[in-house]
Amino acid sequence: MQQEQIEEFDQKPSTGWRVVRGAVALVVAMGLIYISGVYQYFFFQRTSPEITQEQTQTAIDAQMITIPLTIFIVQNNQAYGSKRDQQDVLRLVREAAKIWQQANIALEIQEIYTVQKSDRQIEVLYRDANQFARDLGGLESSTVNVVLVGSLQGLNGVSFGGVPMVAVADYTTVYDFRVLAHEIGHRLGLPHVQNESRLMHQGANSFDLSLPEITTAREFAEGFK
Repeated sequence: MQQEQIEEFDQKPSTGWRVVRGAVALVVAMGLIYISGVYQYFFFQRTSPEITQEQTQTAIDAQMITIPLTIFIVQNNQAYGSKRDQQDVLRLVREAAKIWQQANIALEIQEIYTVQKSDRQIEVLYRDANQFARDLGGLESSTVNVVLVGSLQGLNGVSFGGVPMVAVADYTTVYDFRVLAHEIGHRLGLPHVQNESRLMHQGANSFDLSLPEITTAREFAEGFK
């Protein structure tokens, strides 16, 4: 009788072991989802042109500072090429500018360039931003250079330390104009913050700026005059 009980126990995995197996299966499944691109389908989307940013109120009594932008639409018919056109770029910048209105900072497009690059050439952006910038050409230190690509391999946007440019993906987990405003914030000297209601939270899902952030951003913005 005792031997039979032992054999029966051995045949039934413990609850803990079933939980472990379930967790491993979930991790494997999520990995397959990510690899297959379904992850991007569900979590990364194009921002609809029907979605707009609410106008923010100017929070400082100071003269308007205008920041010039140079836009590079990096296109191809592969995975990483941007599918934006000039009208979409105008929308993107217009809505991001509503966020920076609270700092009395305006965004003004100087030039929009359309550049053809293969996915292999775009991948250099992730490995060596300096090399990508050299290959791209036309970057101006007196402007905020904005590179638009289809995908940033799981990132919404990025500001490159030591390279005068930011990148924003077509497919993002939050509104693309908030991503652009967030990355411009990095170019204006602002670090990430923990408060989820603020523009500089890493999730880039909100748009508020604190007065110290506004002061810092305006000091950096003066350098683009």
